[in-house]
Amino acid sequence: MLKGKKLKLLLGMVAGGYIIKTPECYDVIEQNVILPLSHHLPPEFSHKCALWMIKLKIPPRNDTYKPNMLRTTVFGMHFDNPIGLAAGFDKDCEAVSGLQRLGFGFIEVGSVTPLPQSGNEQPRLFRLLEDQAIINRYGFPSKGAEAAAKCLSPWSIPFIRVQVEQVPDYDQFKQFVKENEFNTPSPPLEQEEFSQGYQKTFQIKSKFFQSLIESYLLPSTCKLGINLGINKTTNNPTNDYCIGIEKLGEFSDYIVINVSSPNTPGLRDLQRKNQLEKMLRHISRRVKNKNKAFQDTACRAFLLKISPDLTDEYLKEVIDVVMNPSFGVGGIIVSNTTVSRPDSLVNSNKNELGGLSGPPLKNLSTEMIKKVYRLTDGTIPIIGCGGVSCAEDAYEKIRAGASLIQLYTGLVYNGLGLVRRMKTDLCKLVGRDGFINVQMAVGADVPDVTNKTFKDIFKSFEKFHRSFIPLPPNPLIGSVIEPPISGFYDESPNEKRDSDSAIKENDQDHSLSEED
Repeated sequence: MLKGKKLKLLLGMVAGGYIIKTPECYDVIEQNVILPLSHHLPPEFSHKCALWMIKLKIPPRNDTYKPNMLRTTVFGMHFDNPIGLAAGFDKDCEAVSGLQRLGFGFIEVGSVTPLPQSGNEQPRLFRLLEDQAIINRYGFPSKGAEAAAKCLSPWSIPFIRVQVEQVPDYDQFKQFVKENEFNTPSPPLEQEEFSQGYQKTFQIKSKFFQSLIESYLLPSTCKLGINLGINKTTNNPTNDYCIGIEKLGEFSDYIVINVSSPNTPGLRDLQRKNQLEKMLRHISRRVKNKNKAFQDTACRAFLLKISPDLTDEYLKEVIDVVMNPSFGVGGIIVSNTTVSRPDSLVNSNKNELGGLSGPPLKNLSTEMIKKVYRLTDGTIPIIGCGGVSCAEDAYEKIRAGASLIQLYTGLVYNGLGLVRRMKTDLCKLVGRDGFINVQMAVGADVPDVTNKTFKDIFKSFEKFHRSFIPLPPNPLIGSVIEPPISGFYDESPNEKRDSDSAIKENDQDHSLSEED
């Protein structure tokens, strides 16, 4: 009987997803049909259903809204927006292409372990509905690094964007797909469908083919991070991380060393200074000396994910290690789930063992972001994670010092439409406070930090906008924002002369190019 009920609910979710054509309409049915139905399913089964739907690309594509105000640069990479998906949703890298279409600036998959393992016994995932929270004790269930590499291998192939000037025939189309090694069935359309499509869209034939390529073949600009874990039975955690880097580093924009999950015995002990130094020293040496292939790929940095339960003393030790340039740590994710249980929790599952995520973690995580931002003097990028359920939560973490933010539990209770709503609302919050770009708001609530890097970024930002393009429109008033030319960063007279001369040189270069 239960199986029949599950099947009906699943079919209802799938049918509801397929009949919706726009993100706005999908948002309505998600809030009123899909989410209520999913909350009647066992949590882990519901999670698998959601992953399956995204893998099949049932939710509509929702990554076209890319406001200039949210574009940011971190780890030397350009992000369309600072909103990311936290690790844990797609543990085995099975739905990367579907997730990248949902409007995130970046997604993080994993945790991936070197060898396959089943994780802890079920049940291991618990909803706290009244608290909008989740407790999990998964214990790194993973199909292993080899399986993850097979899922990710198409993303290591460079993709080519083309503009079609004339209608190619079916053989040309098949050859195009073959030459560029697209990750798609060969071909994505049968010959009859292909021909009919061109007959029906003869007047806009190039648009048809271009939209076909963009919908089925070309990847999103969404960045990809891979979170690495260790096997439960390992005797050498450092080697486990090195195996993950060597097998998966080539597919990622960044790698995360997860030393903070509360569900793997002994893992959090790796955050102690002596063990952390030893581990990072070995990893950095392995990467530099034995893994040239990793260095030559798109992966820009490896990050450390820390626990929100660290004492101030232990946190300072971790930051001392991270700040040592010889270890090559490019950033910190603050934070993982917590083993603490606030008194405010109401649901009967509150005493289950495992890591707590969602709104009850928000303040703990945000305060730790401020501490890390102060200890690093704002020089190490922070990804803020924990309790993000709306744009206000994300903005609070950004003002506390996070350059990027991640969410996961918020999606369980608010749906995939949350990402689109957050981008719209985040623009309003940034504009409300008089910032040109979200990057200017990073650390705004920590005034005692003097971040030279921040100032350097926006000197360049201001020169660029004054010299070449108009500033983005303010979403609140519908007019162009005038840049605060004086006073928004400290500048010596010599620096100002250098800035003005650079602007004149750029203007001259522009006029020459127009004459040519």
